[in-house]
Amino acid sequence: MNIIKTTSIVAVSVIATLAVASIMGFQLSEITAEQTTPVEYLSAEGVQVTGIFKFREGTEVLPIQVFTQTSGFKRAQVFGFQVEKVVGNTPYLHKHVDESFLYRNSQDEKENWNPFDVEMILATGPYAKRVVEYSKCFIDDYVVLTLRDNEEGYLNKGFANVERMTLFCRAMNFQNPSLETLNSISEDQKAQTTSTLDLKEPFSTWSDHFKYQKTGSLQPKQ
Repeated sequence: MNIIKTTSIVAVSVIATLAVASIMGFQLSEITAEQTTPVEYLSAEGVQVTGIFKFREGTEVLPIQVFTQTSGFKRAQVFGFQVEKVVGNTPYLHKHVDESFLYRNSQDEKENWNPFDVEMILATGPYAKRVVEYSKCFIDDYVVLTLRDNEEGYLNKGFANVERMTLFCRAMNFQNPSLETLNSISEDQKAQTTSTLDLKEPFSTWSDHFKYQKTGSLQPKQ
């Protein structure tokens, strides 16, 4: 009986809260949505990987925890790579995962139904060090897994719920931002420079470009 009374009280409280929110003009999403701060993970020399996924439906800018260039550097190899990221709010990416699953019995449809482009940017802060561009990609494999350090996951060390994806593409290209910066320096500056280690960071950064800004603000700077 006490359980029934407690349940009834909780239900009435929830209804009352929603009613007040409705009167005050709040949306349900505004009540339940949390303000979250992006988590920054430690990496050697501060190099972070960002994936720019350019879908037909829109662009998603995603932090990538693990990036592996699996094939395509040698002759006659297919252009492929693998990414691993913490599960997050990525509607367009998940839409393409679902489509790849839907067409899993037809490799032709899987590859050609809705291809997209990807840029993988390795950067220290706002300064890009290496960029790999992929064109006309599709998701070949997808798995959600929980990572743990054996029993330590159960001893307050934590768990990591991640998505691991394997992608194949029609084309791949490299960019060398450091060389581009070096080539942009005047001859007078080069003559006074004794080492490339003395070069300052480039005057413009990859994050200045409108397509690399946060999702929802992908507009050129005024």
